[in-house]
Amino acid sequence: MLARFAAASAMPVTAAAVWQPDAGFMTRFHAQCDARRGAAFNTCFVAAMRQAGASVAAIDFARRLDGEAYLQRLDRTSGRIAVAHVFYPFRANENDAWLLVNGTPALIDVDDHKFLALDALRAALPYREIERHFPNVSFWPGGRGRAQPEIRMAGQEIVVGYLLRDQCHACAIVGEVRFAFDFDHTGRFLGTRLMSVTPGQRR
Repeated sequence: MLARFAAASAMPVTAAAVWQPDAGFMTRFHAQCDARRGAAFNTCFVAAMRQAGASVAAIDFARRLDGEAYLQRLDRTSGRIAVAHVFYPFRANENDAWLLVNGTPALIDVDDHKFLALDALRAALPYREIERHFPNVSFWPGGRGRAQPEIRMAGQEIVVGYLLRDQCHACAIVGEVRFAFDFDHTGRFLGTRLMSVTPGQRR
């Protein structure tokens, strides 16, 4: 996934790339494409988008994601970075995702662990305390969907939340984590910083 994002076109993502499929799209798509597998399935999805009237920009954006997802909303900041709300219709879980776009690199998936300061998380005392009580603690995306990250400093600092669970995707939440994605004024990604680790068990 990272190599694909790094190689993505530097063309800015705009509201023209947003696409909202009509109510019958998925039924038509499955009838047309379910016999295909792998890359051919994804290519068929993009073709079905075109047939459904998706814009050239929407189709281009879906291609940048290998035909696995489409852009359903774009939140601009007062800086260069925008938050792309992306939907992956074929995932079993975590269908909604956030990408930070229009900077360098052109696309950053906030849930791609390569971008996260996980060593700082593991070294944090509140995390080590959670791990002491829950040795199988696991790290998961926070709510994406209609929510949005906290945008600070004219889009140069974007704060994203994550969940700590006791083992599995459906298991109890035992903590929450916040990372800041930092950019300079040109939109160049500087890295992430651990903002907070908050213990607390809930379901």
